[in-house]
Amino acid sequence: MNENDKTTLKKGRLRAFLDGFASAFDLSGQTFIVLPDLDSGFQKDREAIKGDWETVGNDMYRAMNIVAHE
Repeated sequence: MNENDKTTLKKGRLRAFLDGFASAFDLSGQTFIVLPDLDSGFQKDREAIKGDWETVGNDMYRAMNIVAHE
């Protein structure tokens, strides 16, 4: 199991815990506490950072090839 799988598992357990905890106070049977979706923001950030570093890596690769051929 890699680190991403462990992080996802921990987030899922946290979400389940918070949902269960909130439901203990829900005496009407209707959900009145809406928890934000934690996964979507972190996933978007991860993908954006990954793309940024790929761009940096590509730029460095091109620059090293230019210097090597001078």
